[in-house]
Amino acid sequence: MHLRLPPNELGRDFLLGDLHGQTELLQASLTARGFDPSRDRVISVGDLVDRGPDSIGALRLIEEPWFFAVRGNHEVMMLDALATPENETNQTFWKMNGGGWTDSLDANTMAVAIKLATDLPLAITLDLPGGGVIGICHGEWPGQDWRMVDTAITDTAIRQTMVWGRQQIKERRVRSDHTAKLTVHGHTPIDAPTRLGSAFFIDTGAVYGGALTLLTAREALSWPQALVS
Repeated sequence: MHLRLPPNELGRDFLLGDLHGQTELLQASLTARGFDPSRDRVISVGDLVDRGPDSIGALRLIEEPWFFAVRGNHEVMMLDALATPENETNQTFWKMNGGGWTDSLDANTMAVAIKLATDLPLAITLDLPGGGVIGICHGEWPGQDWRMVDTAITDTAIRQTMVWGRQQIKERRVRSDHTAKLTVHGHTPIDAPTRLGSAFFIDTGAVYGGALTLLTAREALSWPQALVS
């Protein structure tokens, strides 16, 4: 449930906001940034699937050696719905939120989609060149010590918050993690990337016509703090 990535000493690490099947938009963004798959990496905050045109293509990015992602709430909804086809509540909830695209998949592709989504970790720790870490989970990080993430994700309530939580960004709470230079999250669409202390939120609503956030780790670390009242 927790993946640790070693420092990228050769290229850049990009942090990617909620994708929702928009693979063409991602490719255009990568091209604009001069992305080099032999040196650079992309780390996604999750929600690869649903709402957009190419959910299976977005999931299959995980097969690329340069692409990594945490599990978002849309991957959770997808897995819950597919695991319990007899549960009408799960089916309806997922389809109301842009799901159901697997209906058009053949059996082999469906199996691939399920495996890829199941294998997604809940948290990624990105080790930085020169020391320090960035922590990534989809919703929000409720702790104050990212070193404890392995223990934290065994707790059902904390795990739920890491995938579904949005109170920090909605209430604009400033966070201060003791060990991570930054924790990075998506899930809640906002107008622009927003940093609240050590917490950085980067879902800028690309699937609703907003920008697709694609920032280097260096850019994220130097992002200005948001004004809070």
